[in-house]
Amino acid sequence: MATKESLTEAIAVAGSGAGGIEKKKFSPLLWIAENGVIVFTAALILFAVIFVNGFASLPNITDVFYRAAPIGIVAVGMTFVVISANYLDLSVVAQVATSAVIFIGISNLYGLLAGLLVATLVAMLYGIVNGVAVGFFKANAVIVTLSTTFIGLGILRWLSGGSIFFGPEDGPIRAFGQARLGPIPASALLLIIITLILWFVLNRTTFGFAVRAYGSNKEATRLAGVNTTLVVIGAFVITALAAMIGGFALAAFSNTAVSSMSDGYEFRALAAIIIGGTSVFGGKGSVLRTLLGVIFVSVLTNILVLSGIGFGFQQMAIGALIVVAVSVDALARRAAKK
Repeated sequence: MATKESLTEAIAVAGSGAGGIEKKKFSPLLWIAENGVIVFTAALILFAVIFVNGFASLPNITDVFYRAAPIGIVAVGMTFVVISANYLDLSVVAQVATSAVIFIGISNLYGLLAGLLVATLVAMLYGIVNGVAVGFFKANAVIVTLSTTFIGLGILRWLSGGSIFFGPEDGPIRAFGQARLGPIPASALLLIIITLILWFVLNRTTFGFAVRAYGSNKEATRLAGVNTTLVVIGAFVITALAAMIGGFALAAFSNTAVSSMSDGYEFRALAAIIIGGTSVFGGKGSVLRTLLGVIFVSVLTNILVLSGIGFGFQQMAIGALIVVAVSVDALARRAAKK
């Protein structure tokens, strides 16, 4: 049975090899990769407050919180898969939409508890299927999760007929969607709670140490006595459960659900994760910095909207951010080897 000490040793072994997370040599690129999101997010918010008309208004700030919460919940969950060196889970786009439809559709018929139960079971199924395929059969994570995206969305559209589901105006989902603490929506508070829970799991549990160790050095982690298959499955299950909760937050935002409502979520979540400093090569990352990445992406998108920039240019900006962040991460890892 692996302990935190043996896993820490596995991480240290990885640190002495390519791209380890324990390298302490100072490099500007390393500093930017690990801490730049804090400075850049603060600078972006300050810029928006001073130069972007309407950004600092209470309705706009509340809207930013509303739109950031579902993406943020998905992103902090998917951070586990990225840290475990499985790159990303493309199927979150199907998981979020499926969860939203289940919550609205099932809750309308049988109540919120039944909707929660069914959504949880479906999320567990997604996580286990992805985790077994990648962790046990060693299949490529991108191909597997792209396949489960098509399968999941296909089943959802077949069963729902592509219909839009509406929740009752006096229902619990609508009530959650409208609840606020000052300008902060309940969904944003839920994002903070989920982030803190996952921070604890990643940084204070043996499983979290195993995820980091596996992402740093798979072979050393296996030799330390870790069941690496269960680590991968666990990372995908956490991602799926977070996507399920994100689907609930998204459904609560508009009190509606449709199979196409989460289009683009996988890449927006990935952008937040990478901008937050989590390495796509695995082993290094933080859910707290992912949260900062979510704030950065949400504020940037809001600035573009307020400035009248079209959706196509917004997509280009997100894509450019991913390219820059991945490039900085790669250069930082190269600098750490020297």
